[in-house]
Amino acid sequence: MIQNKVYTLIHAKETKQNGLTEFGIGTFSSLERALEEKKKRENVSGFKDYPKGFRIEVFVIDKDFCQEIIYL
Repeated sequence: MIQNKVYTLIHAKETKQNGLTEFGIGTFSSLERALEEKKKRENVSGFKDYPKGFRIEVFVIDKDFCQEIIYL
């Protein structure tokens, strides 16, 4: 069975004024595409001061990642 995945690029930074803030940059069809987008932003104001703030989260399409019901 082929697993379709998406790659979400996120940037986080922590400041004394705002604490931890995260910014969702986009969701991409491949890891390579997400890394290309990261590279574009590495020297952009707002991102370049926090170079370690980038992360990519991988999600499998049509897969239940919660094995139990959680009532909120």
